[in-house]
Amino acid sequence: MLQNLNQIIISLLKSKSNQYLTAREIAEFIWDNEQEFCNKKMKNTTRKGKDELISQIIAEVSSRYPRSLCKIISRTADRPHRYYYNDCSETKTASEKRKNKQEELELYPKLAQYCDSLGIKTLRIDEKTSKKDGGKNHNIWLHADIVGYQDLAEKFNDETRECLIEFSSERSYLYAFEVKDGIIKTCDLREYFFQTVSNSSWANYSYLVAEGIEEKAKEELQLLCSSFNIGYIQLNREFPLDSDIVIQATKTDLDWRMINRIAEENPDFRKYLKNISLSYKKHSNKDIQNPVWDIDKIK
Repeated sequence: MLQNLNQIIISLLKSKSNQYLTAREIAEFIWDNEQEFCNKKMKNTTRKGKDELISQIIAEVSSRYPRSLCKIISRTADRPHRYYYNDCSETKTASEKRKNKQEELELYPKLAQYCDSLGIKTLRIDEKTSKKDGGKNHNIWLHADIVGYQDLAEKFNDETRECLIEFSSERSYLYAFEVKDGIIKTCDLREYFFQTVSNSSWANYSYLVAEGIEEKAKEELQLLCSSFNIGYIQLNREFPLDSDIVIQATKTDLDWRMINRIAEENPDFRKYLKNISLSYKKHSNKDIQNPVWDIDKIK
């Protein structure tokens, strides 16, 4: 039985549940794989040939989304829009959750590269290394995935650096990043956002990081970010340096009591603090060992 366009789009995106396709990519797939559908469509339209038919399908994909597809298919807020199967109503299996976590881990070095381009050194905080004596959920939503350090004096000459250290109350900024694989969907937005708030309240700047956000979730994310001083980074998996700070975080004061709490629970976070101390000491003593950040493991 010949499928209609809606059925083809849904079937295609469901089969590629971890991919996000533009309207052009959908149309080109249909041309390459649904020849019977394309032949019938050309008989019933003035459009002739591959390019004209693909252009028509692109227009139809875009026009159908707000009406007949929006409950099953979602699209990102960035342009060109990318479409994907909305699996919010489906319960993920344990293997699917493990796969998502593995794909999230693959984003960490990408974020490290982007942050390094901004002068921010990052370090992965592994929640598995935290103390277990408080029970299963003792440290839930305590650790950010990635923490960062920006040395404000790194590129200053010696005289300016000495003045900064002597007179300024701020020598650096500390960052916290909560990373999520794929596209942030409306059904997951609040969970992800308040996980970011909980994990990152100690830092100067806190960011939720993902590869994109569903169009209908973007407005709510902007409202939440402005209310809680959180920012949003859209990470480019293929070209990390082309990632973008879509929503700038608002600077807040460091919460040293929370910093101490995390340090008591997690050895990776203690290493982070040690790295910062080493960075400070190197300003006055070049013989101090270099701290090792995530970017050093990539280069």
